[in-house]
Amino acid sequence: MILFKSKEKFKIFNTNNLWVNLNAIKRLVEADVLKMEIIPNPKEVNGIKVLQLETVAGATIRFFDHAIGINIPRSRFLIRLVHEFPF
Repeated sequence: MILFKSKEKFKIFNTNNLWVNLNAIKRLVEADVLKMEIIPNPKEVNGIKVLQLETVAGATIRFFDHAIGINIPRSRFLIRLVHEFPF
């Protein structure tokens, strides 16, 4: 855990990550207890109204024993302006 929090090893931290033990997920799926909340997200794509169904993966932390969260200070975020994205 100490190396994971290292500012020398990880100078920029992406908060869109979940690190999970796959064996723990397998146990939860096999026990049929991994119940993820579904969030309806209405959108419009190419002029067509659609309903995207999303899950909040971070909310599943309650199903894992010994789960922890790490608070990353804003100073470690790589900030980009819209014109810097490759789209």
